[in-house]
Amino acid sequence: MQHGSIPGGRAFKPQTGVRIAATATAFPEPITLPNGSRPDWISNEDIFEMVLGANYAEVMESQGMRVDYPEQVIGLKHRRWTHLVGTPANHQEENAVGLGVKAVRNIFKQLELGAEDIDLVLFASTTPHKITSASSCALAAELGIQAPCMDLKTGCSTGLYALLTAAMYVQTGFDRVLLVAAETPSKYANPQIQETVIGIGDGAVALLLTPGPDSEGILGAFLGADGELGKLVNTPGLLPPTHEAIDAGLYTYHGQVDALKEAVPARYLDAMQGALVKAELKPEAIDWYIPHQVNRALTSAVAHQLGIPTEKQVHVLHQYGSMAGAAVLTALHEALQDRRVQPGHTIALNTVGGGLTWGAIIWQF
Repeated sequence: MQHGSIPGGRAFKPQTGVRIAATATAFPEPITLPNGSRPDWISNEDIFEMVLGANYAEVMESQGMRVDYPEQVIGLKHRRWTHLVGTPANHQEENAVGLGVKAVRNIFKQLELGAEDIDLVLFASTTPHKITSASSCALAAELGIQAPCMDLKTGCSTGLYALLTAAMYVQTGFDRVLLVAAETPSKYANPQIQETVIGIGDGAVALLLTPGPDSEGILGAFLGADGELGKLVNTPGLLPPTHEAIDAGLYTYHGQVDALKEAVPARYLDAMQGALVKAELKPEAIDWYIPHQVNRALTSAVAHQLGIPTEKQVHVLHQYGSMAGAAVLTALHEALQDRRVQPGHTIALNTVGGGLTWGAIIWQF
C-alpha cells in the first residue's frame, strides 16, 4: 500500500519476532599515502595534502575554504580506504567480499558459530568486485557456507533494504540469516571532486538475524524509489567498460549537487513519516534516530524537522567516512556496541541513495 506524499513509496507491515543476534565490523588494512606515510586512519589533512599539496592550508584560505569545515559541519574526520584514490586500479587490493569475510568471522567468533549454522546469506553492496558472479556466493565460498545466497544493490539504501529483506526471511522460517553490507567506494571516487574524495570510506558490517520474541523486530517500514531521479547521481558507467569510457573518466562517481539538495531531504522525511504511520508511532517515541552517514548537517536537519533532538541522533561519519550502503548498519553496530541502544529501545533507520532510493525502518529491540 502506498503511503506518503511522494510517488514511488510503499509501506510494509510489521515484521516482529525477529532478533538482531549479533553485529560486527571490519575495515581495510592501512595503505601507503603519496607522502610515504601509512597512517592507521586517513585524516582530512592527509587528503588535503594529497589533493592540494603540502601548503593546502594556504591554498584553502585563498579560496575562502576552512580546513575545519569537513569535521565541524559535515562531520568527517578520518576513514580507511582499500585503494588510493586517483591511482590505477590494482586487483591485488582488498575488496568488498574480503572485508565482508572479515566481518563474518568476527560474528562467528562472538557466537561460537560455524559455516554450517547459516541458512541464508544476503550480501549488500554497491561496489562488488566482479560484474556477473554473486558476491554473496564468493563470500560463502571463502567461509565454507553451503546455503542459498543473494546480492542486493540499491545505492546507499542497500543496507536498509537488505535488513528488511533479511527480517522477512526470518519470518518465513529461516533460523539464521547472515546479512553482510560491504563497500569500497575509494575504488570509484573521482579524484577531481574534492567533496567525493574526502567524503568516502571503505568497510564492512555483518549482522546475524534469528527468530526472537514478538516484542522485537520491525514495527513499521517504508521503501521508495524513483528511477527518473537516477541521473542526479551519475555512478560508474555502463558494463562492461570500454577503454574509451575509462579514459574519459566515466567510471567514477559524479552528482548534480544542487538538484540533490532539493530532492534528498524530502525523501528522508517521506520515508520516516511513512514508517512511523505504519508503526502507529509519533517521532517522540523514537529513542535513537540512525540516518545514512553522509552529511551530518543534512541528516540532523531532517531529524529536527521530525522533532527528534540532537541527543537522540547517532552519527559515526567522523569515524569512518561515508560507507555507502554499509553506512547505516555500521552506525547501528556502533550504537549497539557502546550500549546506547538498550533492550526495549525503539530506533529509526533512515536512508536515501542512488537510484534514487529511500527508506526507513522502525525497529524495536
